[in-house]
Amino acid sequence: MMINKKYLIIYSLLLCLVSCEEVIDLPLDDMSGKIVIEGAVTDEDGPYFVQVTRSRKISFEDSGSVRVANATVVITDDQGQTDTLKYENGVYKTVNLVTNYGRVYTLSVTVDGVTYKSTSKMPEYVEFEGLKQTTLFNGSEDGVGIIPIFTDPSEKGNYYLFKSNKTNLDLSPAYTVMSDDIGNGEVNVKPISNKITLKKNDTIQVEMRSVDASVYKYFKALPLSTLENSGVSVTPTNPPSNISNGALGYFSAHTTSTKDIIIK
Repeated sequence: MMINKKYLIIYSLLLCLVSCEEVIDLPLDDMSGKIVIEGAVTDEDGPYFVQVTRSRKISFEDSGSVRVANATVVITDDQGQTDTLKYENGVYKTVNLVTNYGRVYTLSVTVDGVTYKSTSKMPEYVEFEGLKQTTLFNGSEDGVGIIPIFTDPSEKGNYYLFKSNKTNLDLSPAYTVMSDDIGNGEVNVKPISNKITLKKNDTIQVEMRSVDASVYKYFKALPLSTLENSGVSVTPTNPPSNISNGALGYFSAHTTSTKDIIIK
């Protein structure tokens, strides 16, 4: 009994750390026919990719989005680089863009005479030191949790996105966002979310991204908007985009690092 009470207290504290974030209210409207842009540049070698589609309503006879192949897609940075992307196999691909920490990247997408723009700054690199297994009490029994180990920089204003999935399992990944509003400059103790119940010998792969504030807000709002738009609706849903002119989606300049853990 004493042990269960101890885990309940620990779980409550961790749940508080994860949930004590800014609440975003979303005006969920019919977004069919909107331009949807999803693109990213990272601290790994290119090429980097941008996808441009047009959203439409989902029905039993018709689903998904329509690829846009006639866009002009350009990425520039604050050091004078300009790269006009080439369209191949349904996506736009950079030709010679080189990335670096601290630089600001601007994505410009022009479709049928309308230009959509987004700017994202690549954060400084934060080392992803590893993954730690922990025990979380879910209110009725013990469960397995995973904590990503990293040390938040002392300067405030850092944002993180974690993408996790069980290897060799055909499921969409789980996303967890964190900021240093709690635990600034400290070693992280907050667990990531899991879409499945973890068991012994499961291998979980986790990607850590350092992102800017606009990308953090996009992914923080994404689970809520997906839930609210379930059933007959448009896809993708409409979390707060960081792209101008009413386009859906996001553009991100971020760092990336991946670790695996085998559950014991």
